[in-house]
Amino acid sequence: MPEVSVGTVARLLAARGADPRADDGELLAAARAPRHKLAATLLSLWERDGRALTPAQRAELAAHRERLEVYRATWQALNKAAPDAFLLKGFGIAALYPAGVLRSAGDLDVVCTTSAGLWAASRLLLDDGWQVSALTVFTARPGDTVIEQEAPDGTGPCHVLVEITRPGPDPDGDELAVGLTTAEIVTLTSRPPYQLARPPRAPLAANLVALAAELWERDYRSRDLLDLALLAERLTAADLGALRDGLDRTGLWPEWQTLTDAVARLGWPLPLVLPETPGAARRERLSRRVRAAARWSHPVRALGYAAQSGVERESVLADRASDLLHERIGAHRALALGLPLFGVPLGGEGSDGSSAPSASGLEFVRRGRGLVALSPAGSYLLVAGACRQEWIERAADGPR
Repeated sequence: MPEVSVGTVARLLAARGADPRADDGELLAAARAPRHKLAATLLSLWERDGRALTPAQRAELAAHRERLEVYRATWQALNKAAPDAFLLKGFGIAALYPAGVLRSAGDLDVVCTTSAGLWAASRLLLDDGWQVSALTVFTARPGDTVIEQEAPDGTGPCHVLVEITRPGPDPDGDELAVGLTTAEIVTLTSRPPYQLARPPRAPLAANLVALAAELWERDYRSRDLLDLALLAERLTAADLGALRDGLDRTGLWPEWQTLTDAVARLGWPLPLVLPETPGAARRERLSRRVRAAARWSHPVRALGYAAQSGVERESVLADRASDLLHERIGAHRALALGLPLFGVPLGGEGSDGSSAPSASGLEFVRRGRGLVALSPAGSYLLVAGACRQEWIERAADGPR
């Protein structure tokens, strides 16, 4: 397995387009790029090796350390509020890096095994000045163990994702972000999230599955390859079984194959080989095409997918689909069909930590064809896509 060293980082950067003859300044600039995310690791390796850093480099490394310290203290507080919660990716992988060598942290991913733990953790952050930046509700899959109040019309129990942010310690840096969720793996918005086997008996395997899931939203990063190598090196037979189970459960075999093939191209011998990977990946790709065709054949689901496309970019079609869902069909039907609903704050009820929570747990209230979620983290109008101001006003004025 590769040693975590300056040479390893340089090789990763070169393998993905960086100039192998680059000087230190150019190497660091490449390491900062989103496709690599290795700046903190490179700077800390230089320091460990006794290389003199420039004042700007020392300040950059100090900013990385301060950010990680804030996250470490935040996790310690959250774990007291939600003792059964655990970390996914991030700090769990960072612990595998050599002493003194940093792994950058964009956010803190916290999986809460009970809904009570999720709301206790969210309130702790809100009371400390954090703010909710996003709340998403998903229907749970059969057999999932986190049980929230059932949604209207017999939809069943729900999973929740709450993203909470605050300004970072560096005024010019990225904001701090904590993702609190009751399901480990969120992939496509067109399907419910996946809960892995509980309790998390094999956290290394869970992190590997979560690493593969990142490829739903983006291309793999150079840091992902180093993470995979460090995790794979420590897998036990039990971990290997849990990894197979997680990939089967989530269908992430194609993403797993992409990551392991990329590591193999680096010449790093992985201590684990899943010989079924090519066949399982091929079958999953075929299955996805079949499932996609089936999903789009349902008129309400098709409307939901069209409406969701307007969340990322403006579209007349997406706006029209969102209007039809909200005004004619009802958000509750979209939720019942497995589509996620996104929370739009109704204000004044705890989403910024400024006032009392609106409920002791997740509660759903129908207001006409609109659906409102009341929670300890505030009250939200639930929509499948773009939201009109009049819907917010109507929901806010409705009966509590």
